[in-house]
Amino acid sequence: MIKFFRKIRQNLLMENKTRKYLKYAVGEIVLVMLGILLALQVNNWNSERKDRINERKLLKNINRDFIANKVNFDSVKVFNYRNVAALDSMIALFPLDKDSVKLKAYWKHNKNIEDIRYNAYSSTVETVISSNSLELIENEELQGYLMSWKDVLLDFQEEENSYHKMMNNDYWSYFLEIFDYSLKDSDKNSTAMSSIKFQNIVMNRRNYLKNVIRAFEEESIDNHINQIIRLTKPK
Repeated sequence: MIKFFRKIRQNLLMENKTRKYLKYAVGEIVLVMLGILLALQVNNWNSERKDRINERKLLKNINRDFIANKVNFDSVKVFNYRNVAALDSMIALFPLDKDSVKLKAYWKHNKNIEDIRYNAYSSTVETVISSNSLELIENEELQGYLMSWKDVLLDFQEEENSYHKMMNNDYWSYFLEIFDYSLKDSDKNSTAMSSIKFQNIVMNRRNYLKNVIRAFEEESIDNHINQIIRLTKPK
């Protein structure tokens, strides 16, 4: 094609047709510019197409993670509601006063308590933000939820961390110091459980756990999870 245009230019110059040559030159420049613009447009179209493919992959992965997050979150809520109910039943037995019936009932309720933490899947979101892939996502509302997710999660986890810190510093340290784990000295154990200090620790445990429940109900983490699932749902 280039040889073809070059031959036309040479023929026009040899025939001394300057005006026609200038017209032809202008036309050739226009054609070249149109070709460049077309190439740029095709390149932009291909780039946009690749971006949308990558966006769909990101949204699919984020949606998958947050569906799992919702399942885990709902499960942790159920466990904690059950834990508070068990602690309320245990506290209702106070004072224990070495009462064997009350002590037996106390341990029965205690078996229903399972302390767990909420572990969220955040690897996809963290990768998206750290790699600047957030710009691939066109929905600005979704961008806002993803950018604030880490802070919302940390706010909630503060209450969980406070609860588990109290358990380690107060509850379990008291057991390690006072209780006979071999269960050979039952009188010592019943005395320890009948003390005001032990009862206060158990009530404090319930109060800290209620703060975790309050975080479930008042913090925006539940709403964040639901909104991210909604906004990443495949169309």
